[in-house]
Order: sequence, then C-alpha cells, then structure tokens
Amino acid sequence: MFEHCDFEDLDAAFGVSPSPEDVKRAVSLLIRGRGHWHGSPPPEAAYDALLNRAEEHARRTRRLPVRERIRFFKALSLLASGREMGRLGGGLGVYEALLARSWAVRFDDAQEMCRLAEAAVEAAARFSPRTHGARPVADLRARAWGELANACRVADRLREAKKAFGQAFAFVQRGTGDPLLRARLLDLEASFFGTLREFASAQGRLDLVPELYRQAGEPHLAGRTLITRAVYVAYSGNPEEALRLIQEGLGLIDPDREPDLVVAALHNQLGHLIDLGQFQKAKRLLFESRERFRSCGRISGLKLRGLEGQISYGLERWTSAEIAFREVREGFKQAGLVFAHALMCLYLAMTLLRQGRIDEAEKEVLAASKVFFSLQIHREILGSVLLLKEAAEMRRLTVAILENEVQHIRRAEMEHGHATGSR
Repeated sequence: MFEHCDFEDLDAAFGVSPSPEDVKRAVSLLIRGRGHWHGSPPPEAAYDALLNRAEEHARRTRRLPVRERIRFFKALSLLASGREMGRLGGGLGVYEALLARSWAVRFDDAQEMCRLAEAAVEAAARFSPRTHGARPVADLRARAWGELANACRVADRLREAKKAFGQAFAFVQRGTGDPLLRARLLDLEASFFGTLREFASAQGRLDLVPELYRQAGEPHLAGRTLITRAVYVAYSGNPEEALRLIQEGLGLIDPDREPDLVVAALHNQLGHLIDLGQFQKAKRLLFESRERFRSCGRISGLKLRGLEGQISYGLERWTSAEIAFREVREGFKQAGLVFAHALMCLYLAMTLLRQGRIDEAEKEVLAASKVFFSLQIHREILGSVLLLKEAAEMRRLTVAILENEVQHIRRAEMEHGHATGSR
C-alpha cells in the first residue's frame, strides 16, 4: 500500500485509522527506496513532522469508535484542504477533527484557529446528554471552550478568552473529574496569565498541573509543564530552581515526540547557567548537546551562537566573543530581526570596551539606540536605552553600566516575548 504515494497525501494512504507504527513503516520504506515519491522527496524535517502528526492523530482517536475514526480522518482531510465538510455533519470524529485542525494552525493563522475552535464549541453543544451521558458531554463542552479560550488568547482577543475560560471551568465542574482535562485547562489558563504578564498566577496554576498529568498517565505532558514552569520561576529571580525544574522535565518528556521542546529546554538551561556565572558548566552542556541543536533551524542556530558568544565573554575570551557577536549581529540583520540585531550590537559593544576599543563600542551603542528608539519597544526598556545613549554621547560609557543595562533589556524582552509568543 506504500509503493506509490505523494508526501502530501500520505495520511490518506493509511485508510481509516493510521497508527504511529503504520506511518513509521511507510516512511522507513520510502527512506530505504522501497517506495517512491511523486515529485521531489521532502526534507528530513518533513519526515519528523509526519511522524509527530500521526502520533498526535493516534492519541486523539484512540477512544473513538471505528465509525467516528473514519469521520475524523475524512473531516481532517477536508479541513486541511479548505473544502467544506458537507454531509459529514457532526459527531465525535468531526469534533476531534475541528480541535486537531485548530491546534495545527496556531502558528500560522490565529483567526482560523479561533473559527475552528468556535465550530468545535458549536459541535459540542449539539451532543445529547441522553446519548452520550451528561457528565461526558460536560467534559466535551469544557474542552472545546478551553481550546477556544486559548485560541482567543493567541489572537489577542483577551476579553473573549477570559469569558471562554469561565465557560470551560463551569462545564468541568459538571463533568467526570477527568484529571487530564483539568490539567489541560489549568495549563492553558497559565498561558493566559502569562500573556497578561501575571506570572505569579501563571506559576500557581503550573504548580498543580504536573501531578494531574501524572495521574492521567501523561508523563510527557508533566515534563513539558515543568519546563514551562521553569520559565516563570526564572522570572521570579530563582535560576537555580529553574535549572532543577528543567532537568526534572527533561527526564519525563519523550524527546522524539517534541524535539523542539528539548532544544528550547536546553537553550534555557544554557541561559540560566550563564546568568549564574557558571560558564564552564555552560560550555560543557553546549558541547554535549550540540547534536540536538544541529537541526534546530537558522534562527535558533543564531541564538545558540549568541549564547556561545556569552560563554566566551564570561570566560574572558574577548576575541572569540567578538567573532560570535559580529556573526550573530549580521545574521539577525539579514533575517530582519531588528530588535535582536540591536541587542547584539550592545553585546558586541561590551566586548569592544573590554578590549579598550572605546570609540568602536560607543559607535555600536549609538547605532543600537537609534534602532531601539525607532521601534515601539516596551516602556521598561526605554530608560535603559536612553541611559546608554547619553553615556555614549558624553563619553562616559563603562563596562559596568553597559553590562547592567544589557541584562535589564534582555530580561524585559524575554518576559514580554514569552508572555505574548507562547502557544
């Protein structure tokens, strides 16, 4: 069945209910040349995406009757192609397909994510308590409202998100008490509080979620939550505890299920070690983890190279740090990441000052200040930028001033970036 298949249509080749094993076997055949692609073969990252998608579909459909699994894959195929579902109507399979597709587009189309979640809420409202049971129906409705709340958060429709969370928690009180559902809703609400920059409230939710995931038999999700919780712990000024949580989380997750999560966790570990001044430890971790970072993409690679520059700076290897910061600065500029480019100018200025090249350092600071002021940056950063600009113009720029303000700018941007960019 796998001898002639298009990559884009591979899901359809599995019939009504592909398992992760089916997909792995198909991809393995194609990799070994026993099948072939109609057209150019996809990159290795696409193989990984296909496997991850199949595993997610298997998890979503494992409790569905065969008839509803058929509906799920048909509906998902139609949704992915942009076609109307027509006579497929409602049912559990369509409900699951709407939620799966809503989640799949979260990075690409926030409004479509909302539209599909709203359709799932409407589908859940049609489920009959007489047919499915009052408590299971309450669970289905709670779940749909929770996913809609998260979609509204992603789309910056925060007032609607707050109302949707209220609906979700009202329904969950009438449900079966499913720990996985309760954990998911608290997990999503933590992201909502993170978006509002109410980090204490976000962390409070995440204190409970890992144990709920463990009770539900989901150690991977428990580990994922610990890694997320570590971010908020670091914001509260406790990088040592953040490192412990990341290590515990990495011990629970399945690295093949979310390889990007592993890369993000390792990246955060490196950042915390740098913040703690543990540069030799950071250097060892970077060396041991380099294989994980190889396929992390160009931007992630630039960020990693920036951390490598910070490690060199901490070890007082000024030339190596300068080379790394110049490389990353130009990379961010080419990628159109203006803020990151300007911040890297400041890191480069730190290295130049350490080498006594004051004129060059002042030039980098003034160039960065010009960029920062041209952007709509967060108010808590403006004071630091103005201070650096004045110090450079008055020729009173020092390493201590520059290091302190760069740290402040970086921390403020990380907090804001996590609050608004999390999915």
